[in-house]
Amino acid sequence: MTFPTVTFAGAVLALDIGGTHITAASVNASGLGSQVRLPVNGEASAPEILDTWAEAALLGAGQTPVAAVGVSVPGPFDYAGGTAHFEHKLHALTGLNISAALRKRWIGTPLDGLPISYLNDAVAFALGEFTVRQGRGVHRLLGLTLGTGLGSGFIVDGHPGTAEEGVSSGGEVWQLPFRGGVAEDFTCAPALRRAYQALSGEDLDARQIAQLAETGDDRARQVYQDLGRDLAAALSPCVQAFRPDLIVLGGQVSRAWAHFEMPLRAGLRPFKVACSSLLDEANLLGAAALYRPMLGLSPPLDAR
Repeated sequence: MTFPTVTFAGAVLALDIGGTHITAASVNASGLGSQVRLPVNGEASAPEILDTWAEAALLGAGQTPVAAVGVSVPGPFDYAGGTAHFEHKLHALTGLNISAALRKRWIGTPLDGLPISYLNDAVAFALGEFTVRQGRGVHRLLGLTLGTGLGSGFIVDGHPGTAEEGVSSGGEVWQLPFRGGVAEDFTCAPALRRAYQALSGEDLDARQIAQLAETGDDRARQVYQDLGRDLAAALSPCVQAFRPDLIVLGGQVSRAWAHFEMPLRAGLRPFKVACSSLLDEANLLGAAALYRPMLGLSPPLDAR
């Protein structure tokens, strides 16, 4: 499916939706405008969540005239139709058409009637990374988001890659078979939590474990080293098939990059691996790139 083509120059409103926040900013050919980030209660009612999203969008647009809205959003989600199928956080929205709900809240505002398109958040991250690296000889990019799960985006010359280009099934790596389970079982924040608890008996989250690793805690450092090795081993088959010019890591777990960089690089050699400096900004850039003609860039993207 191809997203709407917008042929005039202008700005796009980019939204990055997570289970606990929404970030909004206008984007033009020069880059990101000022960002607005609002907290979201993922267990709230549908009207409360949608009101917060609509408010963030209006604040993010500010006084900048925008001509379309691009949204980075996690799955499960009908990206072509705009309907949510969330299973955990934000579950109050499941079955709702998000486009219709937002348009209703934007009647009489500068966002009234604007086209809205959606992109998987991991694909948006990868696409945003691609937009800032494409001038450096990067044609094939694999973006990975390490957080509560393992997300992935395969980008080939500005478009989501296809199976014919070596992309794993559905463009996803979380479900790759690994050590009697799947890759995500060993390579996300909950996996770090389980591994550290097995070593220490303490139930800490990934951020707390990273803080201990910074202070020299051997058990914390061990679980991050294991994460790097497991991630490399789990990804190796799909990386060999896709042969990216660059693999870029984002997500909350990537903030502890220094503690698992070495085993990950070693396990994926000779492919180049980097940690994102953009982080959440990449999602906004990727969401805006749904309307690349408007930004004076290249043709619109195909959905995944």
